[in-house]
Amino acid sequence: MQRKKPKAKAAPPSPAKIDREAVIKLAYELYLRRGGEPGHDVEDWLMAEQILLEEKKRPGPTGGTAGRERR
Repeated sequence: MQRKKPKAKAAPPSPAKIDREAVIKLAYELYLRRGGEPGHDVEDWLMAEQILLEEKKRPGPTGGTAGRERR
């Protein structure tokens, strides 16, 4: 008896592309705002990505970058 091959799952939709340099700059800015406390590099990176992705989703003439709200 032949084994049935599992159906391939569809790949998840690719995330919106964000500029890596923008993530680096914003993550560093978040690090400085926190007083330069070490040990939160991944948290800062993920927060920077989230902020930039949210900006991209906002409608606006400048692609959502006007009036950037940072946490």
